[in-house]
Amino acid sequence: MTTARIRVGIIGLGRSGWNIHAAGLAQLDRCDVVAAADPAAERRAEAGERFGCATYATPEELIDDDRVELAVVATPSHTHVPLAVAALEAGKHVVVEKPLAQTVSEVDTMVAAAERAGRVLTCFHNRRFDPELLAIRDVIASGRLGELILIRRNLGRFARRADWQALRSMGGGELPNTASHLLDQVLTLLDDGPVELCADLRRAVSAGDAEDHVQLVLKPGTGPTVEVLSSSAVAFTQPDWLIAGTSGSLLSQDNTMTVRWFDPATLPPLEADEGMAPGRRYGTGEQIDWQEETTVLDPPTEARTLHYYERLAATLRDGAELFVTPGSVRRQIELMERARARAGFS
Repeated sequence: MTTARIRVGIIGLGRSGWNIHAAGLAQLDRCDVVAAADPAAERRAEAGERFGCATYATPEELIDDDRVELAVVATPSHTHVPLAVAALEAGKHVVVEKPLAQTVSEVDTMVAAAERAGRVLTCFHNRRFDPELLAIRDVIASGRLGELILIRRNLGRFARRADWQALRSMGGGELPNTASHLLDQVLTLLDDGPVELCADLRRAVSAGDAEDHVQLVLKPGTGPTVEVLSSSAVAFTQPDWLIAGTSGSLLSQDNTMTVRWFDPATLPPLEADEGMAPGRRYGTGEQIDWQEETTVLDPPTEARTLHYYERLAATLRDGAELFVTPGSVRRQIELMERARARAGFS
């Protein structure tokens, strides 16, 4: 364990690099931003003024800076792999903004580079710290929902895009940009193992040629069926989460989570009767003693980024286990790659 501050270099000072990574790192007492790279002179000047750091016009210059211990790759998606590999080969630990890569083979290339260098490689999945997800994990662990049969995760809005995220050549699209967060979250709720996949990817309302509508259905060998909807072409709001189990359900929307459940021990056993239904009615008419709990959750804030980098600092300085492992992200990338192939977006 050491108290030495982690010397960070940020590659890319756009929305994620500046508004998320730089803003979060500025609040951490275990990290110092010592370098930043961006092709825009005004962004470099802004970083230099805020952090008193060295600034570079190219990623290569930052990667060659021996003061940088941890490189944050926050550049357009199609550059993630070559920049991460170069930083690893230069002896840096590396954080890669999502998506980590486009294909499983690229992930394996990055992991091999990290192993050769003896350095940490991780992906910036800070939404594993969403208060909503953490609360959902607690409810599932409580057993109140019984055996899970369905997890539905939604993020729909109507918003046309025309930036680089609308271009497949730059690694853009709804799947790697937004749906990857949702997919990562639901995968943390599933057991390891093979997953059957049905995928619908479409370019519906945005410019470019990348998908802006993603619908995925995952069926693991055991456990619940999972549905993920991430779309820029849905004009009505839907619940963020719906989880159904054999003794209860959970609904969460706008940071308000409601859980409804019953005690299975209070119900008599059922036996199927092949005869006529009494009174021509459906169901048994039994009364369920439902319990219900509603919780107003804290909205997601920049604290997600702070928690992520605190956990990473604990790995780099205190020997703690890595929170977002390349192996966990590899599973997500495999499903994304398969979804593209099945929907004709590969």
